[in-house]
Amino acid sequence: MIAPLTPEQWRSTGRLVRLANRRVFVTECGAGPPVLALHGFPTASYDFSQVAPLLARSFRLIMVDYPGFGFSDKPASGAYSLAGYADVAQALLRELDLPQVFVLAHDIGDSVALELLRRQSPRIERLALLNGSVVSVPIADPAMLLMQKMLLNPLLGAAMSKLRLFRRPIFARTFQKLFARRLSAAELGAFWSLLRYNDGLAIYHRLIRYMLERRVQQERWLDALGRDSAALTLIWGLADPVAPPVIAERILELRPDARAIRLPGVGHYPHWEAPSQVADVVRAAFG
Repeated sequence: MIAPLTPEQWRSTGRLVRLANRRVFVTECGAGPPVLALHGFPTASYDFSQVAPLLARSFRLIMVDYPGFGFSDKPASGAYSLAGYADVAQALLRELDLPQVFVLAHDIGDSVALELLRRQSPRIERLALLNGSVVSVPIADPAMLLMQKMLLNPLLGAAMSKLRLFRRPIFARTFQKLFARRLSAAELGAFWSLLRYNDGLAIYHRLIRYMLERRVQQERWLDALGRDSAALTLIWGLADPVAPPVIAERILELRPDARAIRLPGVGHYPHWEAPSQVADVVRAAFG
């Protein structure tokens, strides 16, 4: 495994750019066909720091922290939504004068990618989806389900954020469950720092409301995926407790032409746990 950059080192590779009336963190590396990488919840573009050096040998990799995430602005009164993150992605690609791209997406980034597919702007020529809950399925872990319900409750969630009740030990226990291998203390600390940066924990209950938006928009986005001609590749860690393989199988029912790469012994973050494998698949899919 590549020695991970620290979040501070990752931050030094990028810049803040005003897009869709928000200041967001953007970083790029490599040269070649442009690939927009869309990160998941609750982390940031830092998720791609393991796989980015490998993909930079073949592609121009463009990564952005959505508003409210990572090193982007996190206003307490801001509106946060998957559609808004798609607005930011569109604005970034317009600024870079990239009307067509390849897209590599993970987790909520999958939903953002499908919203871009629906809008048909930019033109997505090839799409690779990493583990993401684009189809709603029950969460098997009672503790994770309880935490989601608490944060989604308008009063309780706001109180938890205001009082900063989502502490590092709770995060570490919850986040570790997403991985098939044991994360080091340094890795957990790095991901935790992304949430805490710029008082991000104060808006955590706002960010997680993407789940409600996804439920409403799910069929619309799946319809866009089923109708679009973008070449589709699925890269799925099979040991994922929140976006299990059944989701990938549902996508394949919609898009039987898609290529599916199943990764045994890999959890919700394949690009962190198995960066070399993911890079090999992406190079083949986007080459």
